[in-house]
Amino acid sequence: FALMLALPAVATNYNREGYEIFRSRELGKHQTVTTLRKGPVKVWFSHCKTSGGTGSDAIFELQKGTRIQIEVDEGYAIRWVILRDTEGGKRYSDPEGIKRISSVTPGYKYYFERNAISNSHISGGNQNQLNDDDNNIVVYNYDAPEKIVYMWSHNNSKWDQFKVRDIIVGYVRAPKVRFERDRYDMYYTSIPSSFFKPVLNYDTHNVNAEFKVDNNDIATVTSGGFLKFKRPGTVVFTATCSASENCAKAQCSTTVTTKRDGVTFTSVGLPDVLFSNTPHNLRDYLNNSKTKSGENFDYNDESFSVTSSNNAVLRYDMPYLKFGGTAGEATITFTQKETNFYEAASLSHTIIVMRRDQDGTILIKDANEWKLFCKLVNEKGMTNLNAKLEADINLGGDIAMIGRYDHKYAGTFDGQNHTLTLNWNTGESDIAPFRRVDGATIKNLRTAGTIKSSGHFLAGLIDEASGDNNTISNCVSAVNITSSYTSDRCGAGGLISYIYTNTQVTITDCLVKGAINATGAGRTGMGGFVCYQYGTCTLNTCLYAGTNNGSNEYSYTIAPNATINNCYYLNACGSEYKQGTKVTEEQLRSGEVAYKLQNGRNNTVWGQMLGTNDEPLLTDDGAKRVYKVDFTFNSQVRATRYATRNKAIYGSMPTFTPKDLLGSDYNEHHYYSGIAFEDGFNGSTTVTSDKQVRINLAEKDCYEIASKENWKAFCDIVNSGQNKIDAKLMRNVDLGSEINMVGNDSKEYGGTFDGQGYTLKLNWDSGSNGYIAPFSVVEGATIKNLRTEGQITSNEKFLSGLLMSAYGTITLTNCVSNVNITSSILISACDAAGMIYFVKPGANVTIDDCVVKGNITATTDIGKDKMAGFVGSQEGTCTLNNCLYLGSGNGDTFSRTFVGDAYYGATTTLNNCYYLNTCGKAQGTKITAEQLKSGEVTKKLQADRTDKCYWAQQLGEMPDFYNAADKSKANYVYYDAAKNGWACDDFRLTDGQPLPIGLDFTAATVTYERNFNGTQNATLCLPYDLYAQGFKAYTLSGGNKNEVHFKEVDDKLTAYTPYYITANGMPQLGGRNIEVKAYKADKMTIPAAGYKFTGTVAGVSNATAAANNAYILQDDGKFHKVTTTNSAATIPAYRAYIICPPQASGAKQLSVVLDGETTGIGSTTNEATDGKNGPVYDLQGRRVADRLDDARHRLPAGVYIVGGRKVVVK
Repeated sequence: FALMLALPAVATNYNREGYEIFRSRELGKHQTVTTLRKGPVKVWFSHCKTSGGTGSDAIFELQKGTRIQIEVDEGYAIRWVILRDTEGGKRYSDPEGIKRISSVTPGYKYYFERNAISNSHISGGNQNQLNDDDNNIVVYNYDAPEKIVYMWSHNNSKWDQFKVRDIIVGYVRAPKVRFERDRYDMYYTSIPSSFFKPVLNYDTHNVNAEFKVDNNDIATVTSGGFLKFKRPGTVVFTATCSASENCAKAQCSTTVTTKRDGVTFTSVGLPDVLFSNTPHNLRDYLNNSKTKSGENFDYNDESFSVTSSNNAVLRYDMPYLKFGGTAGEATITFTQKETNFYEAASLSHTIIVMRRDQDGTILIKDANEWKLFCKLVNEKGMTNLNAKLEADINLGGDIAMIGRYDHKYAGTFDGQNHTLTLNWNTGESDIAPFRRVDGATIKNLRTAGTIKSSGHFLAGLIDEASGDNNTISNCVSAVNITSSYTSDRCGAGGLISYIYTNTQVTITDCLVKGAINATGAGRTGMGGFVCYQYGTCTLNTCLYAGTNNGSNEYSYTIAPNATINNCYYLNACGSEYKQGTKVTEEQLRSGEVAYKLQNGRNNTVWGQMLGTNDEPLLTDDGAKRVYKVDFTFNSQVRATRYATRNKAIYGSMPTFTPKDLLGSDYNEHHYYSGIAFEDGFNGSTTVTSDKQVRINLAEKDCYEIASKENWKAFCDIVNSGQNKIDAKLMRNVDLGSEINMVGNDSKEYGGTFDGQGYTLKLNWDSGSNGYIAPFSVVEGATIKNLRTEGQITSNEKFLSGLLMSAYGTITLTNCVSNVNITSSILISACDAAGMIYFVKPGANVTIDDCVVKGNITATTDIGKDKMAGFVGSQEGTCTLNNCLYLGSGNGDTFSRTFVGDAYYGATTTLNNCYYLNTCGKAQGTKITAEQLKSGEVTKKLQADRTDKCYWAQQLGEMPDFYNAADKSKANYVYYDAAKNGWACDDFRLTDGQPLPIGLDFTAATVTYERNFNGTQNATLCLPYDLYAQGFKAYTLSGGNKNEVHFKEVDDKLTAYTPYYITANGMPQLGGRNIEVKAYKADKMTIPAAGYKFTGTVAGVSNATAAANNAYILQDDGKFHKVTTTNSAATIPAYRAYIICPPQASGAKQLSVVLDGETTGIGSTTNEATDGKNGPVYDLQGRRVADRLDDARHRLPAGVYIVGGRKVVVK
């Protein structure tokens, strides 16, 4: 497809070598046309004829979709074609008009050009109807790339057929521009300055070429056609001649390849072994190395190098090989890197170099040097060489052994405490680092790794030993040996496989810790140290810590037929008979075995970094020496520990239970703490020598708790096993929210816990956990004098204010649970109890003198099904004596006030137990709050016990357990066993304040202070008998209208009896050793002649007094009627009041007649100077001011009563 343009984008350049004109008029009308030719141009139509056209001339008429092929002869190319005066399709001015031609050869453009004839300057233009026309179409490409150009007429069914009147073809020369050669190949080194110019033949082209390459990374090109190579490689070099006036554009290419030269290195001329320190010159060797090109090799270029695999052995210092000072094998590598000039080439050549010290001892520091030493001994026969290891060596899988049957090693090999590690796997027999020795000394060597073989006679150090004076000392074999040899005994030895007859071997201070494993018959013969021993073998202070699967037939833990001195073994290897002393892994770790192997020698041979090393070490480092520490109690060693010098003992300090130390003197109820060691010795004490440490044991009769941390520690002590320990609470302790409980299912608490009257306070939220109580599980325990208070909240069941599960014989005495329990359980009853939840089968629980005050609340209906004030689940024997339930619970169904329903066979006994509120079903005896406050319940709870006081209280408060310290409190009543009665040391009445009294007792001191405000008369009703002192007492004798009559009584006043008294001064209403009586109402009212004189110790309200028509004594000496109009008028406690018979109840006041003599208010005064400071009453008995002198200016004018006298205020 070619570009279509309605108008030329640029002016058409009609330059040409020549042109040809093909006119339809020359053919005539109605002719079929296929091929036309003029000069070098040929035109071919696929379907064409001439028609009449416009006017009288013919015109080329093409079928729709007809191909027009225009071709020029070889050596020419087509630049332009003019299709003059075309028809068919839309007008030339329409954008669709150019589509008369559907397409042309790619690379050529076509467009309408009206003046194409004029612009082309062809001969005869604009003559004979060969003229410019709007419908002229030009097909054009200045470069003239083709010698054949194709065109296709349109194929539009709606348009007329394509017609063209004339065809003019412009053509140019097409020269054969070419390079002299199609390909160039050369060495990079042969290019002068890396420049090269291929020869170009222009043929007849008249334009200088432009040059380019396809890969500028390999080469660049100058404008003159010179190639400059950057590196070897292949490029396509292209020359382009641009189109000219009469020549087409021409282009040609050639391939240019540059390659690298090559050098070849050989081993000829290189040494295999060097022994001296004379440098070896490589110059001649390098000068003799030739290249592929035949040029001399340039070894001075930095791309060439000589390297050594081990510069410590042999290094290159151009052009010399120089020694690095370390013996071994070094591989010298000659390397020519790939460059622009040379291909990569290399050669590696190994040279052996041996090291010796000044004494001639071979020095070995790596696997290569070990192998070199093997070669010296085995191949060179240098069997007497001495050698030293300078480093740990890992031979890996390379089997390289010293000595062989014809070259037995006889020198001294010093491992210098380095390790030779191997990983050998073979099918051969007779495998060991030292294959054969004869009179050799091997010392300070460690071997490690594995030997696996299907053969036999395998060993961790020596395969075979012969000759005299073979000495092995301070050596360790940690080689794991596996033999799959099954034809006979495997013959494996941890140190030596075979000792020949007439051979002497001494093994001193050696350790074997590798494993030996054989198969089948191979198991029948192996040895921890030596397997076969037919000579003389002595082992001193050695340790076998390896493992094996040897059987007893011919296997030996240490060695057969040997002398064994102070040797030890961890695991037996076949026979243990006369094979040393067996030890355990712990003895190895602890330092005990290292201590025994050292055996008291001054110089350190065996040591151990305890805590780091699991077994003894062979070492001369004194810092690793192990000392022994003996811990003694009563001069007997009870434990031993070991320590590395200047370190603390290994492991933890010895732990002793008191029972361990005391034996039969141990008391499981005592608290043994502070096990201390002499001079403060502890796990951090530095040990510098062997020593003994004395153990000191502190003992208390109980554990003391004074904080929540102490409580947690106590729980830990019990729950860890010392569960019979007694304990005391030393103060009130707030446990907060952290839940720590005493005892568990495996460590039931069985001691005595004495709360000493103190309180454990808790605020526990157990979330989804149940079984919550301060004491979780107890068996055979006693808990006394303990108070708990606070809150337990849970989403679960099994909750208790004191104890969860009781086993065995349990006693609770003088305990108070004031814990509020809330359960939000959703799926079952809350199973909560104030004191104990579970009394387990077989348990015998006695609860004496205990109180539950806490409330139990289930927040769900199902949770309310089961709870109990004291005990929840009763499956044993449960007895409650003298207990009090003051709490509350919202339980129903199976809930009980004291104890849950007993299971079959269980027994519940309630003795003298009382409750204020029920919790589900009532149990015990109901009491009231008044009974509780009055002391009545306290006396009931004391019951008939006379040995001591159990219960006491302050009157007006709740019953509590007796506390001698509380005796000094006012109104504290208690049972005095010495006097066989109830007592109170300090009984006090506060005027006007009622005090409930529900029992008789003797008050050592009675105090009742009452302010008479200067009046000389009063009413009185006391809870005790009293002799009149400083006053006269009267009782009611009758009345008459507005009078009430009294008669004097004997000196003694009776308790709970009303009296009218007169006094000149302050009456004595208290005293000493007074009998206080329990409240009784039978004497509180004295009747006489229809009048009643009633006492009160509780006080009477205004409404009650008014309703009863009561008259109370006022300061004017008369009884005034109480009315509700004066609501402040009440009858205080310890007073008495008059009730008149109906015929006298209308009187507003009553005069008092004592023994027939009327009393009352004296004469009226204007100032009442003797009563200014008294309270002021109006004539209706109402108190209107506290003092006359303060109020006289604000009181309305009138008559008032002050100090029993009338006072006129004007």
